[in-house]
Amino acid sequence: MKAAVYNRWLHQKGGGERHSAMAAQVLSERFETELVTHRPISCEELSDALNIDLSNVTVRVIPALPPNRFAAFTREFDLFVNSSFMTNQPSEAAHSMMLVLFPSPIDRSRGARMRQAVGRFLTRELLLPEWLDGFYDVQELGSGWFRYATRQANIRVRVPSATRTASIEIGGGSFREDVELPVRCLVDGEVIAKRTFPPNPGCFETWQIDIDPSCMHGNTVELVLESPTFNPIDRFEGADNREVGLAVTDVRVRHFRHYLYEIVFRKAFRELGLRLEGLPTFYSLDHLDTYDVISPISKYSRHWMEMYWGISGPILYPPVDISWALTRAKTHTILTVGRFFRGTHEKKHGVMIDQFKRMCREGLDGWTLCLAGHQSGREIDVAYTEELRRRAEGYPIEFAVDVPFDKLREMYGDAQIYWHAAGYGERPDRNPVRFEHFGISVVEAMASSAVPVVLDQGGLPELVTDSHDGFVWSKAENLRERTWQLIRDPELCSSMAAGLVYRVGSSALKRSVCVFLS
Repeated sequence: MKAAVYNRWLHQKGGGERHSAMAAQVLSERFETELVTHRPISCEELSDALNIDLSNVTVRVIPALPPNRFAAFTREFDLFVNSSFMTNQPSEAAHSMMLVLFPSPIDRSRGARMRQAVGRFLTRELLLPEWLDGFYDVQELGSGWFRYATRQANIRVRVPSATRTASIEIGGGSFREDVELPVRCLVDGEVIAKRTFPPNPGCFETWQIDIDPSCMHGNTVELVLESPTFNPIDRFEGADNREVGLAVTDVRVRHFRHYLYEIVFRKAFRELGLRLEGLPTFYSLDHLDTYDVISPISKYSRHWMEMYWGISGPILYPPVDISWALTRAKTHTILTVGRFFRGTHEKKHGVMIDQFKRMCREGLDGWTLCLAGHQSGREIDVAYTEELRRRAEGYPIEFAVDVPFDKLREMYGDAQIYWHAAGYGERPDRNPVRFEHFGISVVEAMASSAVPVVLDQGGLPELVTDSHDGFVWSKAENLRERTWQLIRDPELCSSMAAGLVYRVGSSALKRSVCVFLS
């Protein structure tokens, strides 16, 4: 029996990746199990970073595939588990399960449905092509956009008349710099045109193809574009791991209706044009039908799954190993653990730095704020961390970036108080993804007897009962007030800490046990 756990962000080594690795570890006790991702990373590196035994798990790196190709890939598995953050890929495995960290936002309001209807009408009446399969998502380039095709990509084109020859123009180009790109166009398995594109990245040419009425099916014709592929990651460090062939900017029928589309949506109102191009895939929930079980990781994620997707599912809390947690003599340390990066759910390190600095100005002495976590490698993320360091200068604030897990374990054990601020300053009705969806690091801190003081939004209130085993806060002054309360009342802090080990050990871990399809 073969199982796979898919996470395209495995190289980030954050909380979502820990969730995937734990799922793989559990499955490896019963199945031959693979962790599937798109960027090279070793089991040893993951094991060391996440403190998870992956000795019975294999990491498999595959190209990032468009949906139809990805679905075909999953057929080799008896069980396929998609635990990748907001990655809507279909599955054709014998059994399939989706672990939803947070659902992809889809507006299902009346206004959104009206916009979709208008979009479908414009797509039909302006003779826009249908990108059937074999294409990656639309990408912006300069003032326009394009799609990468795979080795074989299918397009359905509407023509104004089924009785006349139709002239179709394909805007295409090659991003290879070394060799020409030969492309064939087929209809019903027959080659009707060939074209070779020069090695000229970023430059596109127009390829005109005349379609005889005998090739048409009513007012449509289906074209298949075949081209050799290459993987940019072989030539450019950090590139996306995809098998790409022809880059297609547009497939147009030489007719005034399509010319009208170009004038209005590609030139005058470009942003509306991009929305129109992404309409078929952005609002589609078809991939959900390919899964037997869809499980959110918290009540918070389930709520937004119901809002966005109109479906529910059994909550499957992330399994959190706390067997390594230390209970030792505490130091005057406030700890926070979270990846250093800019993005949809960044950890708001700056907020915590500012509030700690203010507490120091209010008289806090002898305490240290420690910020620990993995450093994301993007230039913008590294710059973010450097800015945080400058912001913390002159205060007892330490940065523990990419520390080994044994050191992180000691830091959890030393800390008296644990802070968490992800989502602060955001509106939960507008940007719910920016809040903590569960909070694995909070569970680990509680298991280490560090009293949590966490934001009262997202999944965190499911872990922390206010004034019982920690505090929740909504405003920055509340964060300071609750922290001062613990610092000035050591007995309160000790009593809360004493109850944490029992609560996490006897309750949270049990409800976090993963039960997978067998």
